[in-house]
Amino acid sequence: MDVMKVGIIGCGNIATVHMRRLSTLKEIKVVAFADISEEKAKEFSQQYGGRAYTDWRKMLDKESLDIVYICLPPFAHKDEVMVAAEKGINIFIEKPIALNMDLARRMVRAVEKHGVLSQVGYNCRFGRGIEEAKRLIEDGEAGDVGLAVGWYWCHYLGGAWWRDKKRSGGQIVEQATHLYDALRFLCGEVDVVYGFNNRLFWTDVPDLTIEDVSSCTFKFRSGALGAIVSTTWGVPSEWWLRWIIATRNYTMESSDTNTLKLYKTSTPVEVRMVSERRDTYLLETKNLIEAIRDDKETRTPIVEGAKTLEFTLAAMKSMETGKPVKLPLP
Repeated sequence: MDVMKVGIIGCGNIATVHMRRLSTLKEIKVVAFADISEEKAKEFSQQYGGRAYTDWRKMLDKESLDIVYICLPPFAHKDEVMVAAEKGINIFIEKPIALNMDLARRMVRAVEKHGVLSQVGYNCRFGRGIEEAKRLIEDGEAGDVGLAVGWYWCHYLGGAWWRDKKRSGGQIVEQATHLYDALRFLCGEVDVVYGFNNRLFWTDVPDLTIEDVSSCTFKFRSGALGAIVSTTWGVPSEWWLRWIIATRNYTMESSDTNTLKLYKTSTPVEVRMVSERRDTYLLETKNLIEAIRDDKETRTPIVEGAKTLEFTLAAMKSMETGKPVKLPLP
């Protein structure tokens, strides 16, 4: 397979992010774009080449695709994964993969049944800092994980669908999910969660139904503890995805996905910095291409997207009911 043919479903902002990378790769040829807005599909087609469709089903029927990129907002995810998988098309899907576990589990079953490869858009997993922390924990050099604390702070209100909890899932499910996924990726599966949320800052926005502050504590199955706080009322023009993990041999501190500061817990204290500028969006695409060529699993297959969705949905359920929520969800 010298060149892989790609189709795009959904021609919005995140599709633009991916097309900037896809258009630079010699292994890829984007041959078609689908969007319910004919104007948007044609704009992409004119800029990057390929055919424009207003019906993604017709695109999958008419085009011979190796990969489909599903770049839809979460409320619009329906049966794209199932149809693509049945046709033998490998799948890239943006996070969150769904807004409920029934749909997420159907997606996972379809991918597994038809043997296609999948990648979920948790690009932070490809950051240098997160990658090094994962290596240290998996290799045993870090020792047991005891505590993981993270915060996702920004000053942001998206468009109409993002502000509507029924369509986006809220900040935790749609946005801070990157941090929830990162701590899951590093520290393992979660056993129970308990949290609170509120809307205290954007009170003058009439169409806003999502939380703007949240706090979630949880216990990993290993027995380690964790906590994540989020807000949409952070420093203007700043996006903070930060975390600290206490392991037996290190305190790990990350101020962004590409940076990791390591403090040894033994004396004399030694401090080491790992940092590298990386394009994590490009790396997640390259990982998918390599997985298809080598017939191996991607770093973030769709089952991982389902597990992180379950984590965030459990957090939201606890915040709504005021009670701890045990995983897995029914």
